Amino acid sequence: MTNHAAIKAFKKVKKLITEVHVMHLPNFSKVFEVTCDISGLEICGMLSQKNHPIAYFSDKLNDARQRCSTYDNKFYVVEQTLRYWRHYLLPRDICLSIQPNQTGPQC
Repeated sequence: MTNHAAIKAFKKVKKLITEVHVMHLPNFSKVFEVTCDISGLEICGMLSQKNHPIAYFSDKLNDARQRCSTYDNKFYVVEQTLRYWRHYLLPRDICLSIQPNQTGPQC
């Protein structure tokens, strides 16, 4: 690898690392966005505002929960995610989205 190629690769890695989602502090005057997702083994959620993440949540599904229907598990992930951040969400409007789980959790 030439010196020029190494510098170019380093700059690319530096850009990717520094532009990754950085969590923000919540602004209680803005609407909270809650994104939920589920795979066969885990659930996850992301709390954000204007596409800036504030917090992440994930949990493993036990054996009994893994055998439940997709409909039941989608409801479960919404319930668990809203319960996890209820202290942020109770007195406010929220925007809720459930991600399709074609390739696994996206949170």
